[in-house]
Amino acid sequence: MDPIYIELATLLRDKLALSKEDIAPAERLFKPVDIKKGQHLLVKGQIAGRLFFINKGCLRLYYSNENLSMATRFMAFEHTFLTSIVSFISRNPSAEYIEAVEESQLLAITHQDFFRLRSQMPVWDKVYVYILEYGLTVINNRLSGLITQNATERYRNLLRDNPELIQRLSNVNLASYLNISPETLSRIKSNL
Repeated sequence: MDPIYIELATLLRDKLALSKEDIAPAERLFKPVDIKKGQHLLVKGQIAGRLFFINKGCLRLYYSNENLSMATRFMAFEHTFLTSIVSFISRNPSAEYIEAVEESQLLAITHQDFFRLRSQMPVWDKVYVYILEYGLTVINNRLSGLITQNATERYRNLLRDNPELIQRLSNVNLASYLNISPETLSRIKSNL
């Protein structure tokens, strides 16, 4: 197996108990994509045509309005799948953007190839369910935090549970992820 596929194969084997034969099509269907920091893989209004697996780097899924105000929904790091899932499933234009926060090495599969693979090899339904369950869990935890915690509590919990986010993200991206202003983030950091 080409080394670029090892992390994906490891996740599929360890988390989902897929066999070597089940994983084999991934090397043919997932295409390597290298992207520079700041580049977009998806912009608002496009239909999400690819599902990404992050080998190295970080992607940000975010919303932006006409005032250029941004709200980050999710930060995805190594060994994570990412797409604008509603657009990917519904084939409707995305309301979100996907941007590389760091130089990133990805594997991408097209919508058509992913759903064809699922129909030809039903074991890949486990991958689909894993992606949906992971996404639902992340969204639920994030929404719960935004509703029930103040800005300081959200920062402390992030510091405790995901210190890599704080180490790897700029203050602007971190503030957007916490749904606070960069100024508020600076005040919180200085008070801790």
